[in-house]
Amino acid sequence: MPFEGIHNEKQLLTQVSQGDRQAFQVLYKACYPLVQRYILLFEPSPHILDELTQDVFVRIWEKRDRLGAVESFKGYLFLVTRNVVFNFVRALKVRQKVKELDESSSPPANDLENELLFKQYYEIALEAMNKLPPGRRKVLKMSIDDGLSLDEIATELQISRSGVKKQLYAATAYVRQYLQEHGEITLALIIFLSLFEG
Repeated sequence: MPFEGIHNEKQLLTQVSQGDRQAFQVLYKACYPLVQRYILLFEPSPHILDELTQDVFVRIWEKRDRLGAVESFKGYLFLVTRNVVFNFVRALKVRQKVKELDESSSPPANDLENELLFKQYYEIALEAMNKLPPGRRKVLKMSIDDGLSLDEIATELQISRSGVKKQLYAATAYVRQYLQEHGEITLALIIFLSLFEG
């Protein structure tokens, strides 16, 4: 069922996929209330509702080239919203973990130092990812950057779910090993490694 205010959904999605900003504005206005309702299913904090809603539309615009092939935009919108919220919650958990470990460490951790270490580890992780075979690297990026589930990756790449799981496990294990070999073992590294737990 098309959204209220959208007369030809398929045509509108095609226009947005081609970079039509006016078409995107129509989509934005029609879908904004629904995105907010979706977000509240997962994260009932009103103070971040608008921020997460904007993030959803940013993600849709960045991935607009996919819209032409979308059969059910409501389903697609739900998945994008869910992934944005889950990524936000995951990042919150990592920040909370950093805070808890910082508070229990002695002497107190230096925020600037930690920030520099995380940047260094991120660069090392990128090096490791670039050394992966192309297919394995793509699976890892789809999982981390796009927040896609195993089933979603399997559908998009047209491979089995077990194949995706095997590739993802091998990729994360390699990145973790590479980080351990090339990064100085610190509290920040241990926290950073938690992002690549298989």
